[in-house]
Amino acid sequence: MAESATNPNQLLMTAINRVELPTLSFFISYQPDVDTLYLKFGNEDVTHSEDDMERGLVFDYHDTKLVGIEVLSISE
Repeated sequence: MAESATNPNQLLMTAINRVELPTLSFFISYQPDVDTLYLKFGNEDVTHSEDDMERGLVFDYHDTKLVGIEVLSISE
């Protein structure tokens, strides 16, 4: 992976191209060992997840509220 691909701003732009993000403040974390970007909305615990492997996304929910999005293979 090129060094520029790990730039947080570039990773966020890549995520935005893959999924429509809610208009909430969020925390971003990147795990380079698995090339995954995680966007967390709020502090609620995850009660279940739904995946969209075609787009490389995992949506985390607390009951029916979206609380996180995992973007897999973000630098590809």
